Amino acid sequence: MTTRAPDAGATTPSEECGVDHVSAATPPTEYGTLRTGAHYASLVLSSMLGTLIRLGLNAMGDYDGRVIFPLAWAQGVGCGIMGLGAARKAEVAWIYPPITTFVTTGVAGSTTTFSSWMLEGFEAFADTPAGPFQKTVNGVAYSLATFAVSYAGIVLGEQVSSFFPSLPRPRPRPSSSGRHSLSPAPLADGLMFLLALASYAAAFAMYFAAPRSWRERAVFALLLSPPGAMIRYALSKLNTRSVFVRRFPIGTFIANMAATLVIGGVYAAGYRPADVSACDAFHALESGFCGCLSTVSTFVVEARNLRHRWAWGYVLGSVVVGHLMILATAGGVRWAIGYTGQCAGSGST
Repeated sequence: MTTRAPDAGATTPSEECGVDHVSAATPPTEYGTLRTGAHYASLVLSSMLGTLIRLGLNAMGDYDGRVIFPLAWAQGVGCGIMGLGAARKAEVAWIYPPITTFVTTGVAGSTTTFSSWMLEGFEAFADTPAGPFQKTVNGVAYSLATFAVSYAGIVLGEQVSSFFPSLPRPRPRPSSSGRHSLSPAPLADGLMFLLALASYAAAFAMYFAAPRSWRERAVFALLLSPPGAMIRYALSKLNTRSVFVRRFPIGTFIANMAATLVIGGVYAAGYRPADVSACDAFHALESGFCGCLSTVSTFVVEARNLRHRWAWGYVLGSVVVGHLMILATAGGVRWAIGYTGQCAGSGST
């Protein structure tokens, strides 16, 4: 596994970090509570867009005779967006840093999902009508294919970025400490807050106005997407602590494991008797909250940036612990008391 980092964001282990040290290649340092809030506000619309992309690609790729599992499309496209955004991170951050958070943490991070990878990997193992060896091969193949598609997406996104010209760089304003800082741009930050409020209000209104056939699985999931993305962004700050830099991105690991634990419990609960409202909540938690709390795009970028032995430990540790969590939740219920039937919800026919 190569340890070469993308051109943009090489000073930190995660694209989620919004602060870079001043150098000729990195943007100036940001200051202010308003700007921090703008980063979080940017995740409202972007996480909902990422969820929509993921749900749309899953629906597009789910047909008889398909060559690859539907979620591979979302993982690949999301990682492609991440590769493009990470390669231009420093340039965009000179213009307005929350844009990088919008693209990488929000859209790309929410299009990809680690928790669903773990859950579908478990299904590939458990639902294979064959012996233990064939079940194991099927489960391992699912995880290898997911990582390969995701890794290729990152590389493809970086290559696509090279076709575009460099963005103009504004001149930074000297601060009283002698360092350079971007203009606080309170107007832009305020507009980001308004965009977040308008986006969430529109999704909330759509939940009551949209046809019942798809509002439960799509719109309900959108409403739970921003909290998941915001928690992931907050946890990513742990990655910048000196003990974890270039070793183990603990913040992303915690986010992915927490989402996997939740989705395993929700999946198991969805196979027990439940009313329609509970089923809708289960689907929204899986697609919206868990899908945005966990991420594959960040996971792959971080693995590329880590030192060689730490990279393998991070990847294998995350996958193994994730599968163990699914086995302890979904698998525990399945093999202990059995499933009585899938919770369909009101969005199913």
